Amino acid sequence: MSMLLLLLCAQESLAAESLESLALKVYRGTDGQSIEVVTLAPREASEVVLRIQGTDSEQDGLSVRGKARSMGRGIDFVVRHRGADWVLLSQRAGDTEAFVPGKPSFRVKFNQEATDKASASEVLSAHLLQRESGRLAAFEKKAWPYLEKKYTARATEAMAALSKACGTSPSFTFDWKTFDDAVMAELDVWAACAPLATRARARCATVKEVTVLTCRFGPALALERGTGTLVFTTTPGGATEGPSFLEARLQ
Repeated sequence: MSMLLLLLCAQESLAAESLESLALKVYRGTDGQSIEVVTLAPREASEVVLRIQGTDSEQDGLSVRGKARSMGRGIDFVVRHRGADWVLLSQRAGDTEAFVPGKPSFRVKFNQEATDKASASEVLSAHLLQRESGRLAAFEKKAWPYLEKKYTARATEAMAALSKACGTSPSFTFDWKTFDDAVMAELDVWAACAPLATRARARCATVKEVTVLTCRFGPALALERGTGTLVFTTTPGGATEGPSFLEARLQ
C-alpha cells in the first residue's frame, strides 16, 4: 500500500498548490469554439492549462493541465484522458487544430481581441476547483469496466443481505471518480468499501431511513450523513480500519 500512500500525499500537495501564469493565448474556431492556453511558470517545465469553451460537449468549461511538447515542426499540447496521453491542441506550419474528446476535430486561430479580454487567473481558478471537485479526475482516469462491474455485483449481493436482515432496500453506489487509476490497479475496492454494508446490516435501526449508501476514496476515513444517505470515505486501510471506525459512528 506504500504507493497508494505516496499517491495520497501527492494529491494533498496538488490541492495546496498555487499556480503562476506566464502567458495567455486564446484560439477561436469558426463555430464559436475557443481554447484558452495558459503557460505556467517555470517556462522550462513546458506546463500549460487549457480551457475548452463553446464546443457543445460535456468538456465545455474544462480547464485541464498538460504539457507543451515540441514536435520538430510544431507543438502538441498534451493532456491526460482515459488513462493515456491525448493531444488536445496541435500546431503545425501555422495551422492549429483542436481535438476535443467526443467531437470532430476543428481548426482554430489565435485571436488577439479574445486574448486581451481573457483572464489567466480565471482559467487557473477553474482548474483548481475542478481538481477539487473531481471533474478533472473523471476526465483523466481510464475506464475500468470489468472491475466496476465486479465490485457493483458484490455491492448488490450485500444490499440483498441487508434487505433480508433489516427489511429496508437501500442502493449502494461508488463515487468512481475518486478511485483513480493507481487505486483501481492496486486496491481491492470492494474490500475497502464493504465495512459500510456490513456495519449497516448490523445496525438496522440506524439505516432505517437510508435509501443510498455511497463509498468514495480519500486521504482519511470519514462518514457523512445526509437526508436518506450515508457516504463512507475509505482509504487504503479501509478494509481493516473501517469496521471499528464505522461501528463507533453508527451507534
